[in-house]
Amino acid sequence: MSTVRRRKAESGYARGEETRARIIRAALALFGERGFDGVSTRDIAAEAGVPAPSLQYYFENKEGLYAACIADIQTAAMNVVGPVLETVDALLRAKASDDEIIDAYCAMLDGLADFMFGSPDAARRALFIVRRIMPIKASLVDPSKGPGSRVHDCCARIIAHISEGSVGEEERRLMAVSINGQLLTFHFAREHLKFVLGTNEITPERLQAIKRIVRRQTTLLLKSCKPKRA
Repeated sequence: MSTVRRRKAESGYARGEETRARIIRAALALFGERGFDGVSTRDIAAEAGVPAPSLQYYFENKEGLYAACIADIQTAAMNVVGPVLETVDALLRAKASDDEIIDAYCAMLDGLADFMFGSPDAARRALFIVRRIMPIKASLVDPSKGPGSRVHDCCARIIAHISEGSVGEEERRLMAVSINGQLLTFHFAREHLKFVLGTNEITPERLQAIKRIVRRQTTLLLKSCKPKRA
């Protein structure tokens, strides 16, 4: 008898998580298409196929749902890059060779590229990020704890390691922005990509080409930090 009750509770919990995820997916799509102000909670509920009060139950209000969308993207991205960042950190602590460290970092960028352009929710996430214009309170979303900040800091540490401290902190951070911004360019400059190529679609073949180019350029940029010996 107790077993039956436990199964029911687990089933209800699973349905609750599924409903919450479905609402977030719908909100990502609609916020991306119309922006924060162009979408109502009723629009999102209808898109998700749930009663309107469900949004208040799970997220309190539209701002809470918007913050949940950002957190969902950050969590999914961290699931991709987190393990590789830990590997890079371990290599830096062990004073591994530059080639090993650079290869590990490029592998992280490969995974990030797959997440940004090849995952099932990539299109709605990309549109949401491009349209993300509504300021969110720091208490709801702290960008300093997000994957972007960790990736940036990791890259800056790699530059410090390879340059043996010869590159100043500000220049390291500017270089990190340049290196990591390679992938973001394809997020935010879709219209320019269409102008250049005639299409802005990131096909599987084009994704592989982007990864090869980013890996090659990242390797060259990081190796260029090595001090020249007399």
